[in-house]
Amino acid sequence: MLKALFNKLFGESVTSSIEESVEYKGFTISPEPRNANGGFGVGATIRKEIDGVSQEHQFIRADAVATREGCIELTLNKARQTIDQMGDSIFNPR
Repeated sequence: MLKALFNKLFGESVTSSIEESVEYKGFTISPEPRNANGGFGVGATIRKEIDGVSQEHQFIRADAVATREGCIELTLNKARQTIDQMGDSIFNPR
C-alpha cells in the first residue's frame, strides 16, 4: 500500500522492494533491488543472530544491472562472496 502511494507521489525511481530472503551459512540475505538510471542497483540487508542479538548490515554496491532478475542474482552472488570473505566481522562498525 505504501509502495503504491510513493509510486504515485514520486514515481517508481525512489522505491525499492525486498525480495524473498535466502539463507547462507547462518546469514539471511534479503535482496533489495533499487531503480538506478534505467536499471536496477545492487543492494540487500544481511542479518544474523549472534549471541541472541540480531545483527543487521545494509549491503549496497555501485553495480547496476538491466533486469530486476539479473540484479537479484548478482546481489546474492556478491553478498555470498562478502560473507565468505568477512564472516561475522561484516557487522563490526568501521
